[in-house]
Amino acid sequence: MGPGAARPVTAVAPPDPVAEWGDTANPLTTDRLVVRVMRPHDIPTFAAYRNDPDVARHQLWDLPYTDDDAHGDLDDQADRSDVVAGRWTQLAIEHDGEVIGDVALHLDATGKVAEIGFTLAREHWGHGYATEAAGAVLADLVDRVGVIRVIGELDPPNTASARVLERIGLRHEVTTKKSFFWRGEWTDNTTYSTTAEDWCEWRRLQATPVDEVELVEITSENQEAYAGLAAHEGQRRLVAPMLGNYGDALFPPEEQCVPLVPVLRGIAADTEPAGFLMYAAANETVPEPYLWRLLVDAKHQGRGIGRMALDLLATALASEGHRVLMVSFVDDRGGPKEFYLRSGFELTGTMNGDEVEARRRLK
Repeated sequence: MGPGAARPVTAVAPPDPVAEWGDTANPLTTDRLVVRVMRPHDIPTFAAYRNDPDVARHQLWDLPYTDDDAHGDLDDQADRSDVVAGRWTQLAIEHDGEVIGDVALHLDATGKVAEIGFTLAREHWGHGYATEAAGAVLADLVDRVGVIRVIGELDPPNTASARVLERIGLRHEVTTKKSFFWRGEWTDNTTYSTTAEDWCEWRRLQATPVDEVELVEITSENQEAYAGLAAHEGQRRLVAPMLGNYGDALFPPEEQCVPLVPVLRGIAADTEPAGFLMYAAANETVPEPYLWRLLVDAKHQGRGIGRMALDLLATALASEGHRVLMVSFVDDRGGPKEFYLRSGFELTGTMNGDEVEARRRLK
């Protein structure tokens, strides 16, 4: 689990400690974790989880991964108290005193561009530890070390790690075709990135409560602003792009030979375009309103905007006399099932093609 391991870097002059930028922040502490420089006594644990085929699936190292391999990766930092320019540093992730994984961090020769990766022991997947640890490291890089750019590289099928990078404020930058030679073949490579300025703005938004969410009519005056909204790259296999939404509204599909009637609404958060929804109005073939599309822009996710927009829609539909709002979605890893269940929907037990159907009862 985690972005692809360290890419080869060009040799540079002997590095100076990062301590020149300020006092060491290690260990970093979060609500549940301690993140610190790995030491030789961590080698048995480090080697054990790296030798797990499930852990290594999307990583660069070959199996078996032995204690000798771990020495080769960690001996260079045995006396290091902090990250250094021009080198990789492995940072241990501790939970309740146990090493459960690591954050790999590289600073370029200038100390201004960083690359991060992360790995967790398989038994600790799915608890948010990678997000918590990598987020703390990223904040330290921006706030203390003073980096201007951070990247994360990964194997494109590694969607779990892509979601972690998105959750800590990085955005998909590029996927290059056949650009990396890995395990005997040329493979694709995905890069996520952020600048310090963009990340600080993202952090500000995450820390700023939303005072007001509105559902606004899409008009010729605002359609372009809403057309620019986009979900995270990792969500695009499940969330239609805005161009597709507008296209479906212009040329709606039919239900029992009767075209659906699309109703488009922009989602404004404190007057700023932040999302979009479209529902099919009830007609002779669609007895209850059907939530057709819902998108919250990547930079506004995690602020409760989608839930508030659904509450507004439910209130409006109830005032028109409707009793139920229907939705269907792909029940896949990284999909919206938990979001809808938290937003008052319940599964009906019915499949709509390859999608799971759910309903929200309206008051």
